[in-house]
Amino acid sequence: MTGHQPGQGSGPGRESLDLRLLTLIASLLVAATVGLTFAQVVLRYVFNIPQTWVEEVGRYLFIWITFLGAAAAFSRDTHIRVDAVMALFGEGVARGADLIRRLIELAGVAALLYSGMLVAWKHRNAKFYTMPDVPQVIFYLAVPVGSAFALFYVLRGVARWKRRRGA
Repeated sequence: MTGHQPGQGSGPGRESLDLRLLTLIASLLVAATVGLTFAQVVLRYVFNIPQTWVEEVGRYLFIWITFLGAAAAFSRDTHIRVDAVMALFGEGVARGADLIRRLIELAGVAALLYSGMLVAWKHRNAKFYTMPDVPQVIFYLAVPVGSAFALFYVLRGVARWKRRRGA
């Protein structure tokens, strides 16, 4: 179960501008990945002209898609959790478990943001062998950028949790 409540932020008119933009960018990256992969297949098997950089770009675009998609899932509060198990316990246990989940998300995303920034900084001047004019940092920024969005959404979720609980 996802725990997503229909009507809470669902539907295109109810999503925030930042989430719609995030979703649009991730969708465009998916389309670019599909297009590049198709072009690579045609170039390799039809024209016998393989391009080494296409596979590398495809991998890095997939990383961007993953982190932007994870941030969108945090925004919609649709990460997987097992609501059926919590239904066996009382409301107090379920509320406590929800808070613990949110705090674990907060710690995990903050750690990912920090380590992602370190890795991106380390590769700020690195170049690719297959694409010497493209700095690696563009692709390594996927982790801190996606994690920053996710952190914002997790913090917003904690604030909403506190308001709902009257804390």
